[in-house]
Amino acid sequence: MKKISILSQNTVFAEDFARQIQIILPEAEVVLEKEQDIDLYFVDEDENILKSISEENSSTPIVLFSKFVDSSEFADVVILKPFSMASVLNSLKEGKLLPKIRRKECLMFKEYSFYPVKKEIVSSKTNETIKLTEKEVRILKYLYDNQNLTISKDDLLENVWGYCAEMTTHTIETHIYRLRQKVEQKKGSQIIITENNGYRINI
Repeated sequence: MKKISILSQNTVFAEDFARQIQIILPEAEVVLEKEQDIDLYFVDEDENILKSISEENSSTPIVLFSKFVDSSEFADVVILKPFSMASVLNSLKEGKLLPKIRRKECLMFKEYSFYPVKKEIVSSKTNETIKLTEKEVRILKYLYDNQNLTISKDDLLENVWGYCAEMTTHTIETHIYRLRQKVEQKKGSQIIITENNGYRINI
């Protein structure tokens, strides 16, 4: 990572954050303004700047620090405040800060356009936009990423719910039933197929 921009109205925070980044990534250039050829943006709170940066730099990763929202269609990662600076710096150093899902990502299958960050799925048959829950997004994303496999209920339980003690396979069945009902209600194509006591996305 060659060039990092920190955009914050809190000058003390921005300068301190910049110094700490330079300690862990001495080869990186850290600036406190919008410039050309930025490899990663950190935006502190300001939604107007966030939207502007996102529109002008559609392929540049953006991390948002926020007190109020835990997701944004204009950011790739949202870090809720207060946060552990050491954790953020460690994730940055190890290259683990950004998720696999990018803010502009659109996954296509059947007549559906699936936008994980926006938590929406759009049907080209009806032009209807359907809002999804966080769990529905995670189920669809996991099935899409493993589209050539039949995913068992235990696999979904581990990778979507993290084996919570109170979760059972009935919970998975209920979530998938509701997801199907929500998306397929206007005679849409089947979104998830059940086979061999597991599930796969209907590509």
